Amino acid sequence: MKVTLVMFALATTTAAYAEPAPVHKGFVEGGAGWGYAMSNVQFLEVNNGTLLAPPHASGFELDVAGGYELVPGISIIGDLQHASATSIQGSGGNGATVQYSSSYNSLTVGVRTAHAVGSGELYADFAIGAAFPFDTHADGTFGGGGGGGGGTAHLTVGYNSGFGGRGEMGYHFTLNDRMYLGAGLRLEAFSTDNVGRTRVRVDQNGQTTTETYTTDPTGQGPTPSALSVQDLRLRISFGYRF
Repeated sequence: MKVTLVMFALATTTAAYAEPAPVHKGFVEGGAGWGYAMSNVQFLEVNNGTLLAPPHASGFELDVAGGYELVPGISIIGDLQHASATSIQGSGGNGATVQYSSSYNSLTVGVRTAHAVGSGELYADFAIGAAFPFDTHADGTFGGGGGGGGGTAHLTVGYNSGFGGRGEMGYHFTLNDRMYLGAGLRLEAFSTDNVGRTRVRVDQNGQTTTETYTTDPTGQGPTPSALSVQDLRLRISFGYRF
């Protein structure tokens, strides 16, 4: 009987002094990815103008994110991203070439759901937000023909802020109680236009031509157009819970 009482006393004393497991509700996360920008520009001439090919624009993205778990398995999350993409280089007749590139910054806010699987968790994000004003670029050479007389030009087109959304699914590999590595597939789309923005052409001599896109049919500027920015990228992340 005395032995039983002693063991019971030890057990209750240990339980009284045992600290509860820490609960980490907040997190910060940094990510890097690579993938394709599903652009809606025209096909490019390749093989010295003998074939037309899709632009196949691709590039990297970097982002930082942070969030807070509202209830088990559901968190709010904000994500600030910089993404870029560059097309293949087209090659037409007479040595003419052209290549497109763009980059933009975006901010989204949404929710993340997570479900424990194995030693980590499956996660899914859905967020809405905006891409901030950005420029697209086209670099080209023209008119050489192997006999001189060629030139170069750089064309910049401005676009306004665009609204859209972002979704991502993947898996977090647990490193320890606080840190994890993630791998996921990110899909995002933002819709914008260039109303009121400018088109700037600079040739090899520095001569600059500037035009403003206008909705006035009697105006002198070029006709504005809409642009859909759509990216599909594989993203690797590192996160820290606190």
